Amino acid sequence: MTQSRNENETTGHGGSTLSLPPVSPYDTGERCEPKPWIPYGTPVNGAYPAEDFGKVDFDDDEGHIICVVYVERTADGQHTVHIDPQYSGDEISAVLHLPSGEVHLNGTEDHSQE
Repeated sequence: MTQSRNENETTGHGGSTLSLPPVSPYDTGERCEPKPWIPYGTPVNGAYPAEDFGKVDFDDDEGHIICVVYVERTADGQHTVHIDPQYSGDEISAVLHLPSGEVHLNGTEDHSQE
């Protein structure tokens, strides 16, 4: 089979067009692919300490871990999102989209949406 102009179609034997499944943003490199550290339902034990639960690696299309992300509830009931950069080849920025429509970039409010 040869690749045609449409990434989701290929030409089979005899010139027939076959449809392939759509390419995901993970396949194109548009988004980093999430890789949970521990599968859901795994019990806490020596091999799987509580501090490792909920952590997710995000890998680029070359397999490099870009960052580890997890969310914790603090003693005061608030939620804190932790982003731990792992790959020095890329700069990392964070965007926080609030329900009010406000957008915060790297901890500062972005007023460009007004």
